[in-house]
Amino acid sequence: MSQEDKVNKWIEENYEWFSGEVRTNIAKNQMKQFADDLIQEMVMSLYKITPERWDKIENEGVGIGYYLLSGAGLALRSSSSPFYRKIRKERINAREQGLPNSDRNLFETGKVYEEYNECFYQCYKREYDKLHWYLKTLMDRYWLQGWTLDDLHTHYKISKRHLTNDLNEGIYTIRRNCKECDN
Repeated sequence: MSQEDKVNKWIEENYEWFSGEVRTNIAKNQMKQFADDLIQEMVMSLYKITPERWDKIENEGVGIGYYLLSGAGLALRSSSSPFYRKIRKERINAREQGLPNSDRNLFETGKVYEEYNECFYQCYKREYDKLHWYLKTLMDRYWLQGWTLDDLHTHYKISKRHLTNDLNEGIYTIRRNCKECDN
């Protein structure tokens, strides 16, 4: 069984339990606003664990659940953790502000692609195809199908802040790689 299969299986079997534990025991009171982001970040961190580390955690009797819960507690309360820097500290709103240092709203919907010059359109298609499937799905639903952040949040059960950061990451990647075409 591949590492990704192990992670997927663990998530399928334990996601509800883990989510409940984070909401009731870790991200509570003043921190409950970060519960969704914390759950997503910790689940995504499972994909970064090496197979050797995974086996060590399981074989020492600690278990993946305890590993994630202790990591979630540390990440939420630390002022130097990646979670703090990425989620708690940053307060950007892609719908209203777009990317930092950008003079226009990147997520205006309803624009017709013919308005873009041919260079940008070709570059956009090429770079869009290179994106991770998750980012492509979000961008497709948000831009092409006209879903709102609320719609994405309701459908996928992912926090709006996490969705905003992911949408920003996708468009920033495309804009950075198509800079010569973006006027």
